[in-house]
Amino acid sequence: MRRRPFPSARFITYTLLVIALLSLFPLYSWYKQVAAPIPPGVRLGGVDVTGMKTVDEIRAHLDPIYHDLLAVRFQNRLLRLDPDDFDFTVDFDQMVADAGRYLGGWEFVDIAVREAIGLPQQVRNVPVRYTLDEAKLRAWLEAAARELNTDPVAARVLDTSTPAAEPADGAQPTPAPDFPATVPQPRRGLQWVPGAPGYEIDVDASVARIIDGLTSHDPRDVDLAIREVPPPMPTMDDLTPQLVRLLDDYPAFTTLHVIDLQHDDAAGVDGDAAFSAMATLRIALAAAVMEKLPDGIAADDPDAQQVGQWLDLALGKDPNEPANSALAWLGNGSTAVGAQRLTSFVQRLGLENTFAQGEFGGTASAPLTTPSNQRERPNTRPDANMQTTPADMATLLAAIYECTQDRGLLRATFPETITPDECGTILFYLTHNELRDAIWRGLPDWDAQWTVHRHGLLPAQHGDVVLVWGPTGPYAIAVYVFNPGLVGWEVANQSVADLSRIVWEFFDFQRSQGGPVATEAPIFSPPPGYEAVDQYAPSAANPEGK
Repeated sequence: MRRRPFPSARFITYTLLVIALLSLFPLYSWYKQVAAPIPPGVRLGGVDVTGMKTVDEIRAHLDPIYHDLLAVRFQNRLLRLDPDDFDFTVDFDQMVADAGRYLGGWEFVDIAVREAIGLPQQVRNVPVRYTLDEAKLRAWLEAAARELNTDPVAARVLDTSTPAAEPADGAQPTPAPDFPATVPQPRRGLQWVPGAPGYEIDVDASVARIIDGLTSHDPRDVDLAIREVPPPMPTMDDLTPQLVRLLDDYPAFTTLHVIDLQHDDAAGVDGDAAFSAMATLRIALAAAVMEKLPDGIAADDPDAQQVGQWLDLALGKDPNEPANSALAWLGNGSTAVGAQRLTSFVQRLGLENTFAQGEFGGTASAPLTTPSNQRERPNTRPDANMQTTPADMATLLAAIYECTQDRGLLRATFPETITPDECGTILFYLTHNELRDAIWRGLPDWDAQWTVHRHGLLPAQHGDVVLVWGPTGPYAIAVYVFNPGLVGWEVANQSVADLSRIVWEFFDFQRSQGGPVATEAPIFSPPPGYEAVDQYAPSAANPEGK
């Protein structure tokens, strides 16, 4: 008789598992009915509703929570938001249906086993299902923004010359510059104080936050999303009224024009007042001569080298003779024709208030008519032979610097006849002006400051046109003083130094508020045909004294 084979161990194991599963199936089905509709560990919107068996019971428990007022904060302001105002409704039927997915599959096996052996349940959350009129919510936020948004506060100025004017917001007063003993200390000080940021509601981000708050059971409060609006960068529009304020009690009629070459912006007080051009017009002469020279101060051109020496002396020294020699060269031997060509040159640049009728130091019976000299006030009794304004001269010096960068007014007007190298030659010659006047002395640590300038002097007038490498980069400043009462020039010069200091401090403050940081100042090289006419002390603009 043949023996039947004994079942294998694997077969026995599978059979027992099947028997066990079949025996558990009634228990599994029974527990599924007990756990419905929300199995243990499952939350609706984060709320434990274990034991609640109907949608109506769940709705009665949760609906009051979601219709409670929502606290909405904007900084220190508290607003109350009623969900009903935005048609906010929770779909509890859908949430219960979503929870039903945990009544089957391995997730329910995990729930059942944990419940059977007493292990803590894994928390599973069903998100809140809702409807909302988002357009209404957005409109409410936009209305709140119009009411609550705050504008940034612009930088302001404190007068630190009186005890009542104390620096605010932790600002430190600017120390008085260390002038030589022969120069009086500044009569007053204006301290720039940073502005304050504004704040505005970020509507898009706040909509998302409010929806999170409306669908949350705890806590029922929301901080609106807020954007910080930085205070505006101080501009020349901020500087101008401070210059007016400073000039109100100056002892002599003082005018100025400042051009910020970083932002192509300007500030000034009476910058269009007509003045005697004096030796400051030599800057315009140098530009007109360079425009006529075919190759600048060329090494193989004796005529150009001679012109270069005249310009060097005209810009670096005070006698009129070399300037008039260059003017005559411009006019093919005639200073009168040279003056006409110089006037035509500057007027092509749009400098309509600047002219020359004859040689430097000459006279004229009547001035050419300009918009500035037709004004009744201020009347500085300008020279009929040569006139200009602070705005014209600052504009010209700024254009010469910009020309070295292959841009700006000169290059646009004379693209074929004046080059960046030729403009650099003009600034190189200006480094030979070793007279240190009031604008230079108004700068902090003046020996270390990069400046080039050309001044002019008459008994009752004084002008200076300066390119300064400031805290944010170069700026051009022209200051002219009319002193008919012959106030002591030491006092008048101190007024100019004080103006210069305030302008520098403005740019320093602008840099501290996020403005550009000055790059390294340029050093201009002598032209190829340069022949020195003197020896020069080193300076920041000409460190080797070339």
